[in-house]
Amino acid sequence: MNYFLAIDIGASSGRHLLGHIENEQIVLEEIYRFENKLTSVDNQLCWEVDKLFSHIIKGLKQCVFLGKIPKSIGIDTWGVDFVLLDSDDNVIGNTVSYRDSRTKGVMNDVCDQVGHREIYRKTGIQFMEFNTLYQMSSVDSKNKQAACSF
Repeated sequence: MNYFLAIDIGASSGRHLLGHIENEQIVLEEIYRFENKLTSVDNQLCWEVDKLFSHIIKGLKQCVFLGKIPKSIGIDTWGVDFVLLDSDDNVIGNTVSYRDSRTKGVMNDVCDQVGHREIYRKTGIQFMEFNTLYQMSSVDSKNKQAACSF
């Protein structure tokens, strides 16, 4: 039987859903669930990326334990956050969450500089102060070089 694994990492919890096709229907089974919480680092709300990765591995091990090895894996997370990496794939700075207050007022500043129309023309997304554009604009000057090298 072919199994497919969906890993859903939400803002407060995560889960591994194992699926397969049976009688032309999708059958889903939750095989692993975990808590996801933010921690304060340098007065910023941050994701515990190492802990999240360890939970991904634990869920994969659960597949092995069940003898249900997935043919493919998909991971779904929040869509606006990012992690900066150096040339050796080491994390630069904090893994800050969209829930952090660092973007307060940044959207207005960027819109004043670039214009609402131009931002919408290039991104096509609604204006929310935690969007990636505003998070990138709020990266401290120490990390601006890294942010601009993308």
